[in-house]
Amino acid sequence: MGKIKWLRVYVNLWRIFPLYLIVRACRYKEKLKADIDVWIQNLVPTECKSKSRILKMGYCIFEERAFVNVIQNRLHRNPLLWGISRILFKPLDSLYINMPPENIGGGLYFQHGFSTVVAAKKIGVCCRINQQVTIGYSGDDAPIIEDNVAVTAGAIIIGKVHVGSNSVIGAG
Repeated sequence: MGKIKWLRVYVNLWRIFPLYLIVRACRYKEKLKADIDVWIQNLVPTECKSKSRILKMGYCIFEERAFVNVIQNRLHRNPLLWGISRILFKPLDSLYINMPPENIGGGLYFQHGFSTVVAAKKIGVCCRINQQVTIGYSGDDAPIIEDNVAVTAGAIIIGKVHVGSNSVIGAG
């Protein structure tokens, strides 16, 4: 099965390579580099370490479409780059990242972005968010999530909440 996944990456290099160039031209390229590193670490099999960074990025795109949402969030301040990325890859319809990219630290990872809404005031570096999570506003107040936070499946964080570094928010 792994060979079929890699074949899909090779066949779609014509889409992956332009997206890789767009990522390198983006204003948030350092944060995107951290995002890509985390996604590669979590999704690419260890026996594939010899593959190029472009191929590993493509593998992540096809393995988990939530990765496309993260990339497109970082690009949405540039309508041209964002539009091209939308033509190349369709994002996951059930993952909503409703906050500006400058308020999200690098290394953001979604494990199954299914039915997830993220609208925090700030998210720190290396945060991991699972499926069916809601992080959102209550009136004018929004949560602040610091560095290295894991938000597990089904968690709801609403209002003026401050989640400290290295915390884990339990399921449900």
